[in-house]
Amino acid sequence: MSEKQKASRKRISEARQTGEQFVQYLKDTERGDVRNKPELKVIYEEFKQRDAQKKPNFSSAMYALKISGRAHVKKNTITFTNEVVMKRRMKLTDQYWAMRRDTERTSKSAEQPITDGSNYKKSQARKIVKWIKENRSQFIYKNEIHISSDYDLNDGRIRFTCMPNKEIILSINIENKSSKPVTFIQHKVLRRMNVFSFNDAQNVSKSAPLVLNQGDKYEISVRCFTQYYGYYPVTLVFEFMTENNESRRFYVGRFLSAVCNSKLMEELKPTSKYVPYQKDLFKPTERIEEEGFPPEHSVNSSLEMEIPLGQYNPPNHLRNSIRDLSASKKEDRDLLVSSLDFSNYNQKFHLLLHLEEIQMEIDIRKYDRNDQQMEIDKENKRLLTLKVPGVAENRPSVLKGDHLFVTFSNERGKPGIISYKGYVHGVELERVKLGFSRKLMDKFLPGMRFDVTFTFSRLPLRVQHRAVDLVKENSLREIIFPTFSYGEKMVDVDKLCLYDQSLEGNKEQYNAVKYILSGLSRPAPYIIFGPPGTGKTVTLVEAMKQVLKYVPKACILACAPSNSAADLLCERLLKHLDHREIYRIIATSRDVQTLPEDIKMCCNLDKSGKNYIYPCKDELKQYKVIITTFITASRLVGANFPNGHFTHVFIDEAGHAVEPECITAVAGILDMMDKCTNAYGGQLVLAGDQQQLGPVLRSPIAINHGLGISLLERLMTQNSLYLKKDGIYNPQFVSKLLKNYRSHPSILKVPNELFYDNELQNSANEIITHCYCKWEHLPKKGFPVIFHGVLGKDEREEKSPSFFNTLEIQELMSYIEALLKTQGKKGLAKITPKEIGIISPYRKQVEKIRKAVKKTFGHISRINDLKIGSVEEFQGQERKVILVSTVRSSKDYVRFDEDFSLGFLKNPKRFNVTITRAKSLLILVGNPLILGKDEIWSRFLTFCSEFGGYKGPSLEGNKLDENDITELFSHLDLNQPPPGETTGESFVQQQVEPGWRHEL
Repeated sequence: MSEKQKASRKRISEARQTGEQFVQYLKDTERGDVRNKPELKVIYEEFKQRDAQKKPNFSSAMYALKISGRAHVKKNTITFTNEVVMKRRMKLTDQYWAMRRDTERTSKSAEQPITDGSNYKKSQARKIVKWIKENRSQFIYKNEIHISSDYDLNDGRIRFTCMPNKEIILSINIENKSSKPVTFIQHKVLRRMNVFSFNDAQNVSKSAPLVLNQGDKYEISVRCFTQYYGYYPVTLVFEFMTENNESRRFYVGRFLSAVCNSKLMEELKPTSKYVPYQKDLFKPTERIEEEGFPPEHSVNSSLEMEIPLGQYNPPNHLRNSIRDLSASKKEDRDLLVSSLDFSNYNQKFHLLLHLEEIQMEIDIRKYDRNDQQMEIDKENKRLLTLKVPGVAENRPSVLKGDHLFVTFSNERGKPGIISYKGYVHGVELERVKLGFSRKLMDKFLPGMRFDVTFTFSRLPLRVQHRAVDLVKENSLREIIFPTFSYGEKMVDVDKLCLYDQSLEGNKEQYNAVKYILSGLSRPAPYIIFGPPGTGKTVTLVEAMKQVLKYVPKACILACAPSNSAADLLCERLLKHLDHREIYRIIATSRDVQTLPEDIKMCCNLDKSGKNYIYPCKDELKQYKVIITTFITASRLVGANFPNGHFTHVFIDEAGHAVEPECITAVAGILDMMDKCTNAYGGQLVLAGDQQQLGPVLRSPIAINHGLGISLLERLMTQNSLYLKKDGIYNPQFVSKLLKNYRSHPSILKVPNELFYDNELQNSANEIITHCYCKWEHLPKKGFPVIFHGVLGKDEREEKSPSFFNTLEIQELMSYIEALLKTQGKKGLAKITPKEIGIISPYRKQVEKIRKAVKKTFGHISRINDLKIGSVEEFQGQERKVILVSTVRSSKDYVRFDEDFSLGFLKNPKRFNVTITRAKSLLILVGNPLILGKDEIWSRFLTFCSEFGGYKGPSLEGNKLDENDITELFSHLDLNQPPPGETTGESFVQQQVEPGWRHEL
C-alpha cells in the first residue's frame, strides 16, 4: 500500500470517527431525529465549535459515514443507521458468584471434629448441623433401621397438616430389619418446639435403653397442638448402638413438620418450582444487531451543549478480571483498597461505577423472556406492542427512547442469528410500543414468538463519570473535602421573620436557617441533619426563601434524587414565591400526565402543555430558582453557565444518592467562594439523614469499597468539621433537628436510642399519635406497638430469587380487617386506606400482599390507595398505621447458621426507616427466632416483650439448645461439609428489586 493510500485511509477513518461523535452529539442534544441536510449542517458547525480541536468538514464526515454504512444520503436528507454490526463476544460474570469462588479458593480447610468422646465446643455445633444438611442420606438411613409413619414423604420428611386448636396424634414406628440386635438409646429434637410432645410406652432414655432384636418394632407417639397458623419444623434424632465387639453409636433422623395453613395461604403458595435464572449467563455471547426505528422527539431544545458527555464504557480488562478477582490488575486492586481523597477522586469513582455497570448487565438479564408474542399497534401500524409486566415500576427499565432486543424464538441456539433493536415509542400500563427495522416488520406475522433481551439506559452512569472528572477540573477540593471556613458572613441578620412562622418556635430549625443565610461554613457545605419526622425539607425550603430575600443576585439550584422530592420542593416554594421566579426542569422521559397540577405553571412545558422545552442559557439566567433531579441537572452542566452564576445549591434527600450522582448537581454548577469574585456565592447545603437508607446498588465489590456511602454520610462520619465534639455538633457546619412531629413516643423510642443518641423530642400532635392507644386488638392498652410472632416458611417460585411468606400475609390481612371493622368505634377515629401502609423487604412478598389485599378487600372503596411497597419505597413517607412483614423464617429444619441470609435484618438503616414511618400504630409480623439473631432486632423484640406488645406463640421452649446438639453428636465422626450451591443471586435481587434508572 502506497503512502498516499495510507494517508487517504487515515483521513477517512478520522472523518468517520468524527461523524460517529456527531451522531452521538445529536442524540445527547435530543436532535437524533433530525434528517434535513441543511439543518444538520448548521448543527455540525455548532458541534465543531465545542472545543479547539480541528475537525473535518461536514461533507467529509458524512461521506465517511456513508461508505461505512452508517448513513444514507438522499438529496436533502441524511438518515443515520447502524445496519448490521457484529458486536464483540462479551462475557457476563456475576460478582457475587466470583467473590464466593475467590473466597472458597483462598479459605483454609477446617479441621475434622474430634472423635475422642468429648463434647464439641459451641462453635462446632454449626458444623454438625451443616453436616446433616450435606449428608442427608447418611442421616436418614443407617444399619437397616427403618423409621416410618402414615405421613411419610421422600427424603426423610414427615409432614402433616393441621388446624388451629385441633389436636393431631400420629405414630412414628421404629423397626430393626437388620440381622443383629440394636440398642435404642434415646430420641431428641434439635429444636424444642412446644407445639409437639413425644411419648413412648417404656420411656426409653440413656439410663433406660431398649434392645431391639431382629424384626422388633417400637412406637413413638407424637401429639401436635397449636393455636396459630404456621409452619412448625423440628429435626427428630434417634440414637442407637450396635451390639457387637465393636460397639458404636449411630444416629437416624427424620424431619418432622406440621403445616397449619388457611385458605388464603393455600391460594398464595408457590405456583411452580423455583429455578435460578443465572444458569445460562456465564456463556460468552455475541450479538448481530439490526437497527430499529427510533421515536421522533417532539422536544424544542435551545439549551447549549458546550461541555461534551463522553461514553465512559467499562474497559475490557475489568470485565475479564471479575471472573478471577485474584488475577485482576494490581492498579485496580490498589485503587479499590485506597482511601478516597482528592488525588484519586475521579479514578476511584470511575472504577466503582464501572463495576456497578458490569453487575447491572448481569442483573438486567433476569427480566429476559422467551416465546413472547407481539401485536401490531392499533394506532400506528409501524409499531409493535409487547407486554412487559412490572414496566410501570421500572422493573425493568423501559421508558420512551430506550431500546430492547428481540430474536426469533425458532432460531434460538443457532449461530449468527440477528437481534432486532426495538426503540420504545411509548409505555402504556404493562405494554410498550416498539419501533423495529423494516426488515423485521416485513417478516412479522401475528402469532410469531420472540425471545426478548432487556437493556438499561447508560445516561445516568455517563453523567456521573463526567461529574467526578469536573470535580478535579474545577478544583473543588474544599467543597468535596472541606478543611476550613473563611468565616465570612454573606448576611448579618439578628432576627429573622420566617415565612413559615411555625419554625420560629423550633430553635434547631430557626438556627439552621440563620447559619445557611449567613454563609459562615463556606467553602465547606452546610448540613441539615434531619432524623425522621423532624422537618428537614421544610427547613431547607425556608432557607431558600430567606436567601432569595437577603442575598443580592442570589441564584439557586435546588435538587433531589427523585421527581417526587423535586416536585415537593417546587410546591413548597410556590407558597411564598412568584411562580415566574421558579423554573422546574423535567426530563423528556417523564409522562406529562404525572405532573402535579399546581407546579405545571412553572415547568418546562410548551404552550400546548403536552411537550417539554429546554430554553437557552440566557433565558434560564432570568430565573432565581431552578429545580431539577440530579441527572437532569447535567443539562445545566453541559450548557456551561458563567462562573458564579449559581450562588447556592440546595440538595434534599442527599443521603439517598451515591456521591457521584450528588456531585452531578455541584461540579460544573457551583464555584468556590472567593472574597473578591464570588463573595455571595459558593454555598452548598445538604439535607438528609445518614442513619436512613442510602442508595441502592448492585455491585458487591463497589459496595464493599465505598460506592454506597453518600457525600452526606462521608462528611458526617469521616470529616472532622462535622463530627461531634464534647457531645455537640458545630452549628457553623451542621444543625441536627431534634423535634419529631410524626410518631407516638413508643414507636420512636428504640430508633431514638439506637441511632439518635436519645436526643429526639416528641412534639407530634397527640390527637393523631395517641388515636390507637385504646384499640381493642392491642396486647396492652396505651402501647400502640405490636410484634406478632409467627413461625412461617420462606418460599420462592419460578425464576424470581425473591422470597415470600404466606403465613405472614395471612396475619397482615387479619389486622387490616380488624382495622377496617373497628374504625369509628369505641372512640377510634375513622381511617382510610390511604392512611395505611404495608412494608416488606422482599419484592415477591410485596407482589403476594397486593394480590391478597385485592382478593380480600377488593370491594372496599379506594382500597388501591393502601400503599404496599419495599422499605426503599417508603423512605421519606409516613402513614397513620404501618404494618411490616419481615418474611424470613425457618425452613426445612433448624437454622443454626449465623451466615443465614439476613440482608434485611443486618442493615440498621433499613430497620430504622421501617420502624419510623408510623404515626399512631406499628404492627410487625415475623419470626422471632430468626429476628432475634440480629442485635438490633433483638433489642426491639425485648422492648416489645417488656412493654406487653408481643403476640403469638410462646417463645419459651422454642429456642435452640447448643448443649443438647453438641452432647447428642459428641461421638459422631464428621467431615467438614462442602461449600453450598452458589447461584450468584445478590441480596438486592432477592429483596427489593429496585427500579432500573436514576430518575431523570
